[in-house]
Amino acid sequence: MPLPGTNTGSAPGFLTTTMRLCAGTKIMTEIYESSPARAVWRFFLLTVLCSIMAAVVGTLVQKSVFERAGRNLDEEIGAFEVTPETISFQKEPGTPRRFKLPYITLEYYPGNTFASEDFNAGRTSDHGIVILPGGLASWASVNWKGEDLFYASFLPASMLYASLSGGKNADLNSIGARWEMFSGPGFAETLKRDFATPGKNAENAAPSEESAAPVLTTGSQAASFALSMLTAIILLTTFARNFLEIGLIVLLVSLVQYLRASTLPKGIIFRNVLTIMVYSTFPAQIAATLFDAAGGDRIISFQLLFVGIFFVYQLFAFRAVIRKVCPQIDRKDDDFDDSDF
Repeated sequence: MPLPGTNTGSAPGFLTTTMRLCAGTKIMTEIYESSPARAVWRFFLLTVLCSIMAAVVGTLVQKSVFERAGRNLDEEIGAFEVTPETISFQKEPGTPRRFKLPYITLEYYPGNTFASEDFNAGRTSDHGIVILPGGLASWASVNWKGEDLFYASFLPASMLYASLSGGKNADLNSIGARWEMFSGPGFAETLKRDFATPGKNAENAAPSEESAAPVLTTGSQAASFALSMLTAIILLTTFARNFLEIGLIVLLVSLVQYLRASTLPKGIIFRNVLTIMVYSTFPAQIAATLFDAAGGDRIISFQLLFVGIFFVYQLFAFRAVIRKVCPQIDRKDDDFDDSDF
């Protein structure tokens, strides 16, 4: 049974709808009466699709840069020395350091040098890797209503050592790690509690490994691992940003239209307005996401580009629907009509 309010006779599939929305606003006159629930579901699917595309594009764009950064790390730190108890640099292992790498920040705190306020001091990046004596963590942050939300992956030194010294499993990209979400200072406090003390997580290592020789991992190998982690980070942060921020924009704009409902044609109700607004985000989300993933944020922010495209598109889309509900009787064939856009 079709959903209430769904125009099943004229509602094309998800991919067809998406392509036609990107081609113009004429399709909006066919789907504006369809179910808002279906529109929201398709918005969710598009957000997932855009997140995947952003992860692929961002990884391809940054691949050569990460390879070059890996070679530079080889010169700066020599290699990472990993034991069941600790992770350290081969060169100057006792000196805390911070490296600004492509897209991320690499922070190194040996011994007991880590303090919560040291983490990402000055907010130099929204993505990074933190190396402490007891393990490492990769992270990404999103600012939501003035508070930082962190998505982090934790990897104890013992787990890293077991993976690197496990023969066929000695592949950084095959290492499993736990993912968690934090708000505010919770992430830095967890780092200090779990990883700031050398050997705290060594109980997970096999007894025979405790006196084993360190496993060396080059900067190039670490850069390859960081690139794979970057792919996951882009995927997660793009989805969170698009779903939360675009969803909020749609709700606010729809509410504004609802408040001025007295000026709307009688054939258009709030559910139609909501459907129009949700579908109007499709071209803007695709364009802004791909532009941002390709490095365009250095020119214009995702938010500004999205709002600009969305505002113009929904304006034409809304007028196209109004023209259908209230057609102009005296319109000439060669007159410009917003529904032709």
